[in-house]
Amino acid sequence: MKLKDFLSSIPYLAWVVIYTAFCAGIFAAILGAVTPELREELDNYQQLGVLMMVWSAGGVLGALQGGRMAQRYAPRLLFLSYTGLALVSISLIVLSPNFTVLMAGFFCVALCETALFTLAHSILADIHPQAEVRARMLSMVDVAFSLGNLVSPMAVIGIQQFSGSWRMPYALYLLPLLTVLFAFWPRRHFEHLAPPHHAEEQGTSMSYLALLRRPVVCWAVVGGVLSGFLEWGQNFWYVSYGINAQQLSPNAARFGLQFFVAGMVGARLWQAFWHSNWPLRQKLWRLNLLALAGMAMNVVLAGQGGWLAAGLGNFLFGVGVGVVFPVLLAIMIDDMPAQASKLSALLMIGYSVGSQLAGLLVGSLSDVVGVRWAYSSMLLVVLAFTAVVWRIVGFAQPAVLKPQA
Repeated sequence: MKLKDFLSSIPYLAWVVIYTAFCAGIFAAILGAVTPELREELDNYQQLGVLMMVWSAGGVLGALQGGRMAQRYAPRLLFLSYTGLALVSISLIVLSPNFTVLMAGFFCVALCETALFTLAHSILADIHPQAEVRARMLSMVDVAFSLGNLVSPMAVIGIQQFSGSWRMPYALYLLPLLTVLFAFWPRRHFEHLAPPHHAEEQGTSMSYLALLRRPVVCWAVVGGVLSGFLEWGQNFWYVSYGINAQQLSPNAARFGLQFFVAGMVGARLWQAFWHSNWPLRQKLWRLNLLALAGMAMNVVLAGQGGWLAAGLGNFLFGVGVGVVFPVLLAIMIDDMPAQASKLSALLMIGYSVGSQLAGLLVGSLSDVVGVRWAYSSMLLVVLAFTAVVWRIVGFAQPAVLKPQA
């Protein structure tokens, strides 16, 4: 399908989901950008790691329940409820008087966000019957999320010219989130969707455990855990690593993180808009090698080459991990289209667990051996992910791994 035809085939509701992903990307990258300021208010790096772990735990619960609720309740009610609760949770973060309330705010935001995207993935999977178009549409969501990641650190830098508080970026984030609520409000855009109980009525709903017994699903979820560790470990900790190990200024380290996000955006744009003759397994394998090279540059050349070496390493790493989520999800959905919401939930749980581990383990290690060596542990995770990708390449069925746009 040509690009113009593809874009014209995307309905209003899908565009709203894509815009919501952009907003979610902004929120996700704020924490990494304000880590130095927030760290001054907390007791230690471990407490910061606990906050990241709690955030990820909310994502796990949101994905788990979101997959079930997507098959039971009307989409419009769920979209409005999730967005409304997210607004309240952001307000908790902005007004939090102590660490406990701060954790509660991050937990609830993550719960609403992942539940919303679990529902959104199932809706996008039903919009078009062709697997090629479905994969491109899922990639569009990731493109928007990455663009939000790209905008966020620059926005934080601009906001800090007027206010040095880490709370101010979260307060201003309430504005785009309000537009999401209004965008989901019109009832007419939900009228064409299938009834929420159709999966159970047709007897096709499967339990999460039954889905995990399928080898393709199991290995894809393991890959999601490791990829989530890498993606969010980079988002959470690179700014601190750039300052402490690569000898960059705080703003230079934030711009260094932009190269990582730019690499992810580039990979997702390629996946969404340009035709590729590479089967999915070739994409996973070849791009994984770029991720390995990029992380190796960051760790081995720390403090050498200035911002140019740091930017190149981050860019390669971003390209390497940029399309892992949509590719893994496309593999699973092509295998079992009727289980799209639960497959999305499983993969999002995998990513949430990975980000939990990244926050807690790297944060705890930073207090013991320093940020430099704690961040360097991510190179071992890249090697483990390489082994998982090799397993997926050899195990997944060729019928599932057909060329995608």
